[in-house]
Amino acid sequence: MTFLGELMYEWSQIGPSYETVISTALYLQGRPERKHLEDVISKRLLVFDRFRSVVSRDKKTNDWTWTTVSQEDVDLDYHICEVELPEPVEKAEVEKFVGLTYGKPMDPTRPLWRCYILSTVGGCACVIRIHHSVGDGTTLVEVLFKMMEESKDTRPHSAKKRKRDWLQLLVNPLEVSSQAFLLLWGVLMGLTFIFHPPDSPSCLKLSSVKKLSTRKIVASAKSIPLKLFKEAGKRIGGTVNDVVMATLTSTIRRYLKEHKDSSLSAKGRLQYTVFFPMNMRTGPPNVHDPSQFGNQFTLVPMNLPIHEEDPSQVLMTTKQYCDEMKASPMALIITILNKIAMNILSPQLYHKITFYLFEKGSGFVTNVPGPTKPVYIAGHEVTDMMFYVPAFVACTFTIMSYNGSVNFGCLVDQGDSGIDPSKLTKFFYEEFFRLHSEAKSGIRISRDSTTRTW
Repeated sequence: MTFLGELMYEWSQIGPSYETVISTALYLQGRPERKHLEDVISKRLLVFDRFRSVVSRDKKTNDWTWTTVSQEDVDLDYHICEVELPEPVEKAEVEKFVGLTYGKPMDPTRPLWRCYILSTVGGCACVIRIHHSVGDGTTLVEVLFKMMEESKDTRPHSAKKRKRDWLQLLVNPLEVSSQAFLLLWGVLMGLTFIFHPPDSPSCLKLSSVKKLSTRKIVASAKSIPLKLFKEAGKRIGGTVNDVVMATLTSTIRRYLKEHKDSSLSAKGRLQYTVFFPMNMRTGPPNVHDPSQFGNQFTLVPMNLPIHEEDPSQVLMTTKQYCDEMKASPMALIITILNKIAMNILSPQLYHKITFYLFEKGSGFVTNVPGPTKPVYIAGHEVTDMMFYVPAFVACTFTIMSYNGSVNFGCLVDQGDSGIDPSKLTKFFYEEFFRLHSEAKSGIRISRDSTTRTW
């Protein structure tokens, strides 16, 4: 088990509020027969040792480790659970069910995953819960996509490999003299982030990691055509991700404004930091290699410009911040420091530092590119998909593309807040079209000066 995997498993031992379980909701047209679904899981999921392994202590090192069992010893009657909810079951009921599962810790005596089947109007939903100690988003996405087929036959879906331009982190700032500042600034920020002041208190910020609870609520927005994000990105000279982050920025500001949050009127610059995971591997993972099937990522902070209200400025400033993050070596510096910390710090000290750093920020963002065309599970088309990831913050935001659409989801912790995720998802949908309309007016980004993201 990787160092991060051990930490995530130990967080579960602290208490159920700290358990990190990734939940994926797959909506299918029709309902596959249980026998057919069991066959798919046996042939596509259980071929990976991690999904038929239980956690145990190594008697020599006292470290947590994986003990693999045979496929026959994996009880599919337990791992595939059919749930009957009061009819009719729509997406909202599925999301409510997902939130409630966070109050049920996973059984440590069994492999740390479970699949729930819920009948819905016109089909069913497969809610797959996987403990984060099993693997990170990069590997789990690869595995889940291998459960899917590109057609109604049995041909597995091939996940698209994402390009990783590690050298750009160092090369881009040196290509133009005006970028030299970003190189030095990024190094400084990577080295000193632990000393940065925390975000401004707000209704979207957890006051303390100790306030985490098992009461989670999830929601998702109406899907938005991917081509509209591409259109807006092209018009501002940016990318789909630039537009996504600008929309998230406007969403957060609107939520704070509607709730008359005091942070908007506080003196000084308003700060809202989100963490996003970055793969620490230098290439795409080989999920069939146990040494690569684990948690190998680091968290990179980014400050969203929620002080901007004008849609033009939101688009311009967010794009500039994203450009700076791409050009800055801060992510690389944090990755190196993280690897060093893993090798020299005890798990207990690493726990404390992790909690301390999370309390500096307010949110967590993760982005997954899904299949570009319809996929199938057990011969049934997947009409929609979304995933949710808890973190040690009040809100985690998830973005997933699938079949030409962009899906936005939100998971909130109700520990010491009354955050309404359905409002956040509603605002995201509405704010996107507001920004899209602004982009259509012909905005173009021009960088006149270097702006610090911190």
